[in-house]
Amino acid sequence: MSAVLLAAALLAPAGALRAADTPAAAPDATRAPIDTLAAQAQALAQKGSLLQATAAFDALLDDPRMASAPITQRVNILSAAASAAAALRRYPQARERAQQALALQPDAVLPLYILGMVEVAQEHPDAAAALLVRALRNASSPLQISAPLVRQLQRSLEGMPAQRRAFLQALFDNRWLSDGSEPHDLWLALATLQHEAGDTDAARAAVARIDAPMELIQLRSDKRFDAYVDRTDPRFDPQQAAQRNMDALRVRSVLDRSLDSALAQFSVAALTLGDHAQVLAITDGLAKAVAEGEHLGGPQLRWVGWLMASRALAQRRMGQIDAALQTVQAGARVTGNTPYALALQLNVGLLLTSQGRYEEAAAATATLDGLAPLGTGRQQYIRFRAARHRGDAATAADALARVEALGDEGREVHCELLLVDGRLDDAAAVLIAQLHSKTLRGRTLQSLQDLRTVASLPADAALDARWRQLKARPDVLAAVAEVGRIERYDLFGDESSR
Repeated sequence: MSAVLLAAALLAPAGALRAADTPAAAPDATRAPIDTLAAQAQALAQKGSLLQATAAFDALLDDPRMASAPITQRVNILSAAASAAAALRRYPQARERAQQALALQPDAVLPLYILGMVEVAQEHPDAAAALLVRALRNASSPLQISAPLVRQLQRSLEGMPAQRRAFLQALFDNRWLSDGSEPHDLWLALATLQHEAGDTDAARAAVARIDAPMELIQLRSDKRFDAYVDRTDPRFDPQQAAQRNMDALRVRSVLDRSLDSALAQFSVAALTLGDHAQVLAITDGLAKAVAEGEHLGGPQLRWVGWLMASRALAQRRMGQIDAALQTVQAGARVTGNTPYALALQLNVGLLLTSQGRYEEAAAATATLDGLAPLGTGRQQYIRFRAARHRGDAATAADALARVEALGDEGREVHCELLLVDGRLDDAAAVLIAQLHSKTLRGRTLQSLQDLRTVASLPADAALDARWRQLKARPDVLAAVAEVGRIERYDLFGDESSR
């Protein structure tokens, strides 16, 4: 039994249960061996028949033969039963069964993992991290925790640096990969936390695993990392890193064109290098399938959303604005009621805003909920610009207040809103505070680098000009010089026109 199967069962949404599910009769324990019954119950869980699976596990756990079964077998069965219960959101039962498994084998990875997932589901990030750290340390091979869950949990730990550092270090030591690739952004976060904690050896080890262009730019621009980075070494050259990544991902993705992580990351590498025609080439087939209404479901929806967003960004940078808008609209439609659709719908609103179609943008994003703080900030940015355009001071003030309430996670958007209003002194104060922040400094320095750009869209031209004014202010330049540096790179960043 693998952690992958348990994770799949645990993370199945309640809506995945079929209405036809009814508890099955208990298996005849006198006829089938324990391992056969366990395999049958697990097969039910794997295909989404969770009520039937739970009934089968209940009967199995009541079987007198369980008392004499090998400990490893009992631990696996209890863990699988806990996973099925958790997928039904029967968290007390899931917790009880996982704890029974741990009582038999205190260092068992699966029950620790399941308990951690239960704590994540119940929004207890500190408890979840502690359990997952134990599971990661006990695992003999990389633990297959889903990348979205890891990122959700580490964001939830941002106000708890010690717990976040322990969790990221455990992932690092376990050699965990994000969909088959090094999570360079997480290793950068770990290097920062270890440096701030005074553990220079651990910081240096984390830096050694970072080989993505934007993260290397953050390392080079932040003076905290000067002791770990040889700025003359090609190893730390962002341009060369971008090309290395592009070449490696080309081999992994272009040969089979599967809708997977490798193809999605290849699209990002091409965008970074400015090879926008390549992005269109690798997504033409997907765009055609979406336009023709081909069914695209299951796990690949995540990569569909990512690739459609990459395609739209390439089109925007090539001046194909109407096509870019159609792409994100189609992507939002095909990904349906999923988190990926939320991100694409926000992109619809942002693109409409940049075209000066403020009311359409606000209408497209007004009802989005379940957004992460960054998404909430962008939603309020769209709302703020629409309100300012129509002279609605009350709504603009409310949007600004909502962004300010996000705290550190809303600082970038807060600065943008101040620029919209032409309040450069206030925007400079916010930007300088970001540079002084140990957690926000890296991203802020990255945003200040001189990168490749394309022409601003009409409604963004004045805003982008104010951003350039802000970057050139003596007080901002002095704050940058205190903690870092600004350099020129022949690469595209997150933005297109600044």
